[in-house]
Amino acid sequence: MFFLILGVALFFAMHMVPSTSIKAAMVTRLGVMPYKGVFSVISIVAVALIVYGLGEASFQALWTPPVWARSLLISIMPIVSILWVVAEIKNNLKRLVRHPMLIAMVIWGAGHMIANGDLATTLVFASFASFSLLNIFMVNARGTYKAPEPVSMLWDVAAILIGLALYGLLFYFHGSFTGMPLR
Repeated sequence: MFFLILGVALFFAMHMVPSTSIKAAMVTRLGVMPYKGVFSVISIVAVALIVYGLGEASFQALWTPPVWARSLLISIMPIVSILWVVAEIKNNLKRLVRHPMLIAMVIWGAGHMIANGDLATTLVFASFASFSLLNIFMVNARGTYKAPEPVSMLWDVAAILIGLALYGLLFYFHGSFTGMPLR
């Protein structure tokens, strides 16, 4: 459980940096691209520690997941996958959804937490969901939302289709990278 907790702590400590003056100091000292490189490397190391820690953690049940939880999770994940894509490419959906990545992470974390019920996964998924929810409130407190400029609706169609393709890949290969096949 040590590596799991270390990975979670490192991941969220690094993801708090952009909300602080530390980011500006790092960008001034290193430059934008080296800062992004350091941020990415530390994030990748943290995710690797989380994955390793999950693999090493002993199963400690906290609750018995409800029978419907797996079906609910499978049915909400296409929305999550679409929101992940919406957050990363230009589209008009961002005009409707202010925080697509953070909302996706809240849904992803809460859904997986309910569907698993053990200590290790609860630590991971509750951390991601809580951090994302907190981040939504912090960003909203900074001021009003300036929606992006409208773009061709083809970008919306692309975001949805890419999101559904991502969902298909995640569904198909879920067992390969989590050890829990869905098919």
